[in-house]
Amino acid sequence: MRLYRKEGDTLKVLCLPDEEVEKGDYLLVEEPDRRRALLAQVIDVQFANIPGVLEELLRDSMVNCLDCGQDMDPLDLGSHLAYLEDARLLLCKIRGGLLDDELAEHMYWLPSRSRSYVRKLGTAEVLELSGVGGELPILLGEARDGSK
Repeated sequence: MRLYRKEGDTLKVLCLPDEEVEKGDYLLVEEPDRRRALLAQVIDVQFANIPGVLEELLRDSMVNCLDCGQDMDPLDLGSHLAYLEDARLLLCKIRGGLLDDELAEHMYWLPSRSRSYVRKLGTAEVLELSGVGGELPILLGEARDGSK
């Protein structure tokens, strides 16, 4: 995953098809050199708007309808185009930040696109970062990652 854009308290993150991220998941955008990170929640998942993808989808649909022989793709470009067609754009809301491994309420910095890393957080990590540790007094249910 790569950071694409920040607008106010909204982040846009590019996500490749083999990365498993869904609406509701939490992401950590961290810059280890500066010892800062943003905690963001995925609020929507869209297809990435890549120039040329619409034309390729239309062209592919027309070729499939004609069914006029065998496709020749010696450079295997079809698999690369299919990979790009399935790239996603994650819309995320910033829920907080970390400064020197401590939870910070206000984060007024812009993460670097080139030096920041984006990774998905498990439920246990989100609870630990938010200060909700140990046993909860009631059973809230089971998260998608299997944790309770």
